[in-house]
Amino acid sequence: MITLINVPGLKSFSGLQMHTPNPPLGLAYLAASVRDAGYTISVIDAAGSALDQIRTYPKRSDYMIQGLSPSEIVERIPADTEIIGIGCMFSSQWPLTRIIVNRIRESFPKALMVAGGEHATAVPEYTLRNSPFDVLVLGEGEESFIQLIECHRDKARWDTINGLAFLDEDENFVSNGLSLRNRDIDELPLPAWDLFPMEAYIEGHQSNGINLGRSMPLIATRGCPYQCTFCSNPNMWTTRYIPRDPIKVVDEIQTWMTQYNTVNFDFQDLTAIVKRQWVIEFCNELIRRDLNITWQMPIGTRSE
Repeated sequence: MITLINVPGLKSFSGLQMHTPNPPLGLAYLAASVRDAGYTISVIDAAGSALDQIRTYPKRSDYMIQGLSPSEIVERIPADTEIIGIGCMFSSQWPLTRIIVNRIRESFPKALMVAGGEHATAVPEYTLRNSPFDVLVLGEGEESFIQLIECHRDKARWDTINGLAFLDEDENFVSNGLSLRNRDIDELPLPAWDLFPMEAYIEGHQSNGINLGRSMPLIATRGCPYQCTFCSNPNMWTTRYIPRDPIKVVDEIQTWMTQYNTVNFDFQDLTAIVKRQWVIEFCNELIRRDLNITWQMPIGTRSE
């Protein structure tokens, strides 16, 4: 049994929404890949499962937590869980993530604790030395995480797997570098949204973009060819830019329209419109099928 956890949202009284909950696209892709590999998986979406549950952040009255409490998260973890994976996308989430993982470790002392995401990739040694995580997945996670699961199942060493970081028996920091980039992203299974409380997100208008009705997140490309000084992309994704087949992106849009009655799609790409011809083909396919949807790029893109 593998359990994946999405941490609660984090808000401040200053009006800055430090982590507005929206469907965790990366975790949904990871869950789909793990399930597709034949493993039993459970997902605990601590944000989406309790969007109306707001509490004060521990020892900080100027912050609020949106979602399940650490104890409620632990209560939902299946007793037979052997591997627990937690994504930490933003460093602002790290203090709360550490509180949660410490609480989980108390109840699951023998489980393999794994972290991934932008924060773990940016500061892996700090993350390992300041938490009970056993191992981190650096960069793009699907293939490295599944290899880690297989090694854990077979009681084999994982020190040769690309994309892992850990502390060895002598507490020395070991990093195998970033995960190898997946070039065949069209072959990945679609996000496993059936494992997440999607209706709560959709009904609550919890999305990154402007509220244009029932919305779903989407990703059409992975990576970015640029090296903007403010962005973590080169350290997380390298500069390899890999677009999906625009026909398959529209296929996915139609899938979610049918399953969730969605009318708007929020592209979560780092830079969705690098290739002019790709965008033309994508738009022509939307027109050809007469889908009558809206789509937006709330993450942004380079203006040129």
